Amino acid sequence: MANKKIHFYTDCPFFAGCENMLANFWSSSIIREQFEISASYRDSIPYTEALNQRTEIDFPIYPLKFPDLSLSTSLLAYLPLFIKRGLLAFKILLFSMPVLFYEVWVLRRQYMLLQPDVIHINNGGYPAALSARAAVIAARLSKVPNIVMVVNNMATDYSRPSRWLNYPLDRLVAFSVTKFITGSVAAACQLQKVLRLSKDKVVTIHNGINVRQITETPDQTRNRLGLESFDGVIFGVVAIMESRKGHQVLLNALLKLLQEIQNKETLNLKIVFEGDGPLRDDLQDFVINNQLSKHCIFIGNEKNVMNFMAFLDVLILPSIGYEDFPNVILEAMALGKPVISSRLAGTPEQVIDSKTGLLVEPHNCEELAIAIKKLYLDEKLCLEMGKAGSTQFQQNFTDEIAVKKYINLYHSLIES
Repeated sequence: MANKKIHFYTDCPFFAGCENMLANFWSSSIIREQFEISASYRDSIPYTEALNQRTEIDFPIYPLKFPDLSLSTSLLAYLPLFIKRGLLAFKILLFSMPVLFYEVWVLRRQYMLLQPDVIHINNGGYPAALSARAAVIAARLSKVPNIVMVVNNMATDYSRPSRWLNYPLDRLVAFSVTKFITGSVAAACQLQKVLRLSKDKVVTIHNGINVRQITETPDQTRNRLGLESFDGVIFGVVAIMESRKGHQVLLNALLKLLQEIQNKETLNLKIVFEGDGPLRDDLQDFVINNQLSKHCIFIGNEKNVMNFMAFLDVLILPSIGYEDFPNVILEAMALGKPVISSRLAGTPEQVIDSKTGLLVEPHNCEELAIAIKKLYLDEKLCLEMGKAGSTQFQQNFTDEIAVKKYINLYHSLIES
């Protein structure tokens, strides 16, 4: 009997964290043995370049050209909020439906030719990309027997007028999808609430990661970053510099920690910020203006972030919103690093509080300062948490574990 066919579809401007599971699927020998796979994606130079770096493509893959409906961020930056929302609503009314119809037409033609048994649609949050919803409709019209949509973040509700116009399309998507998959229980609960789904329509499969190769020793990384003579505790942040990632909360926590210490010269720690983004200049100005330069270093984007994480003592993820199941926490655990994270979305499903790391409330710089101080003062606790985190990762969050759970789901859908 010929292998059953699975077709993957994704739409992301670059190879983001939500694409990592796709790389796991496409590299898995087990999936390749049991299924005939193919894939398609919205064509863009950044995505294609990263795709070729992360995955060896030896199966049919189809880059698709779709219109770009995104509004210029440089234009939006200078406009009042009500005008931004008005432009968004205008865009939805005038352009979204024609583009949706075009995307459905293109994807339906492809699915009619491929005739897959399962369409696996990889999405960011919900609603995320318009073409991901078009893929659902196209699969339905093509009579694909099993339509799986993966939602990789917290679904957006209808509290904003810009979402009201999506409601009819959301109902069609909710009706057409066979199974929604989320990376966390928290995301599943939110998706059920927003789309009014029954519990049996949503499955939670925790993401797993294949730990990327480390290409230099911790001492080499330390020397490269100019920290060869530093003998204190190194905390690190790996995140794009946007407000949702909570960098400012972390800096406020550091200020509070310094205020509580009588002799500030004795605080022998550094926080190293990896990444870039629109808030970088503001964050660096805050560090300078508040005399935090001794304790804070901004290094930009690391070519191999695993090298950077391997030389840290503790990872901090101080996010204040729009998280689900952060891969960076899994990577830190895989490397045996304790984690300080905001108690947000799926992070409590990753970090066991007081065992593999410490969880703090979002926005709470006082709690964050206490957590930093606790791990700064207790090297033994850091080592114990790191070891426990490594065990937790190996037992629950490897790419092999996640892929096997997806394979079992595919088989159960096909057989039923």
